[in-house]
Amino acid sequence: MSLDRDWPLFGLWIKTPRLTLSYPTDADLGTLNALANQGIHDPDVMPFDAPWTDEPPEIRPQHSLQFYWGTRANWKPTNWHLTMMVKEGDAVVGAQGMLATDFAVKRQVGTGSWVGQGYQGRGVGKEMRAAILHLAFAGLGAGRASSAALRTMSHRSRSRARLATSRTATTSVHRVANPCARSGCS
Repeated sequence: MSLDRDWPLFGLWIKTPRLTLSYPTDADLGTLNALANQGIHDPDVMPFDAPWTDEPPEIRPQHSLQFYWGTRANWKPTNWHLTMMVKEGDAVVGAQGMLATDFAVKRQVGTGSWVGQGYQGRGVGKEMRAAILHLAFAGLGAGRASSAALRTMSHRSRSRARLATSRTATTSVHRVANPCARSGCS
């Protein structure tokens, strides 16, 4: 029996020139927890709206699993949260999420992500966000996207991120472009 027959998201994947995004199995969730345990950000800075990385190491993995399982259990056509495991070659490097409420009406998605500290600073985050936005715009017909990352960055970083994002993806209803034209998502 194949899980992707009963839960088609298990068969979903996105490939870029160097990354593969796939819907994580339970075994993959353990690997994501192990990567998160190695560190995602400077402990003196909180880049997330919900401070999940500040939880004690003995309970954070359990809470992460509950979050991932909850997104599966609560999936509805009108309200969904897709989390994709991101790999560079054979190495798991992070997670990329996309969520929507009333997508059929609003045509809007939100994105969020994290990258293990050892993989940061090489454009991995930009490439995985471009890949998920390609799915949103080209695959699902989204007209708008937002990101929590842009709300939590400094003004200078936000300006650089907007410039980089405008080159690879659109967040405007009026300028829907192929976000993977430069990076070659498939």
